[in-house]
Amino acid sequence: MTTERANPGPYMEHFQLSEQATNGAAKVMVSGEIDLAAVLPLQELLFGTMNGPSSTTEVDLGNVSFMDASGITALIRADDKARDVGGRLHLSHVPERVFRLLRIFDLDRRFTILT
Repeated sequence: MTTERANPGPYMEHFQLSEQATNGAAKVMVSGEIDLAAVLPLQELLFGTMNGPSSTTEVDLGNVSFMDASGITALIRADDKARDVGGRLHLSHVPERVFRLLRIFDLDRRFTILT
């Protein structure tokens, strides 16, 4: 079974979030700029996926044009939450500019990065 939902909000002009669940696995698609305005909706959506049947979530960053340290912090918090419930947070389609940021903070070793 596949379900999809978008997560609209009042500050969503510069970024978009959507979630897709297939056979109990959650995938969150992120696009646009992930900065301080995007952190709360992103974190809420990621935390929400961990309350479902699977505590492992894939975050597709393929359409992210910008991410600052607040976005990285949201990913770390979500990964901490996933680990607390016995799951993991996987990143996929990570743009080079975001990967460089992960590498600066030595987070390329923390996250499972899918191609």
